[in-house]
Amino acid sequence: MKTNDLVPIHDAARELGTTHLRLLMLVKQGTLAGELCDGEWFLPRHAVEQFRAFGGDSRADLACRATCKASSCGCKG
Repeated sequence: MKTNDLVPIHDAARELGTTHLRLLMLVKQGTLAGELCDGEWFLPRHAVEQFRAFGGDSRADLACRATCKASSCGCKG
């Protein structure tokens, strides 16, 4: 993934009106995609946009919508 596709978790939290700790918790739960790079957490831009689109919904379907690569599950619908 290109680095311009990644958003530092603190910046994502500001954009989304939440805390970096909440986002980190969701990453650790597997609900939100995230990557640890050089000791700092980053979120893929598409995951930030999906999180925003679903109003910060942390239910399991957000995980599928934010990280799903399957076309058969229907979550992209």
